[in-house]
Amino acid sequence: MSNNLRQREILNILDKNGSVSIKKLMRELYVSEATVRRDLCELERAGALKRTHGGASSILVTNSQVPLFIRESLDSKAKSEICRKAAELVKEGDTVFVDGSSTAQYLVKYLSSLKDVVVVTYSIKTAEMMCKSHIKTYCAGGLLLENSLVCTGAGTLDFAQKFNTDIAFLSCKGVSLDGRFTDTSEEETAVRRAFMKNAGVKVMLMTANKLDTTYLHTLCRLDEVDYLFSDGDIPTQLKEKLAK
Repeated sequence: MSNNLRQREILNILDKNGSVSIKKLMRELYVSEATVRRDLCELERAGALKRTHGGASSILVTNSQVPLFIRESLDSKAKSEICRKAAELVKEGDTVFVDGSSTAQYLVKYLSSLKDVVVVTYSIKTAEMMCKSHIKTYCAGGLLLENSLVCTGAGTLDFAQKFNTDIAFLSCKGVSLDGRFTDTSEEETAVRRAFMKNAGVKVMLMTANKLDTTYLHTLCRLDEVDYLFSDGDIPTQLKEKLAK
């Protein structure tokens, strides 16, 4: 297992349990104590967790999200494939909202081949990537969150109300089996919700590890979404709700 995959698994375990011991990580990941300790040190330096005596605990406060550069490196192949399929919904001349998730950033290379596409976002990193690909981009201002490089707050919400987009691409931390899309960030959830209101088609992009997980803040329910793209098998219960 690569370092990125192993560290993703550590973060997934913390998301579900809140804390974990080094011994448990050794058993679940089939690695040595030295390897686990090294991974925990790297993740703590990146601000993704807090080391404890004999293990680690999750960082739950909303302004301490897992840093963007870590999220960008996790599940990169899966995110790219998800976005390749989802980008087929975009037509030339469409106005597209792209959220600040590391998953949605993989849309850039697929949108760049389309003519006259306009992107709206609240993510500094997404805006930079779009501009480098010569895609016309509007970017919201506001309070910049350090770890995720996204703008939030009243100014960002006001900005969201001014745009009507043909399609919105979103992601979040998890989707429950009863159809609730949830996240740990109250600020970013509010911004995503504001942009969704004026979007024609809503598309959710989620890697398989996010299925059947629930977090504090609810973004929307499944009946508010038109498409759900994932690299894993979507549970039958969610498929039936989406079909309705």
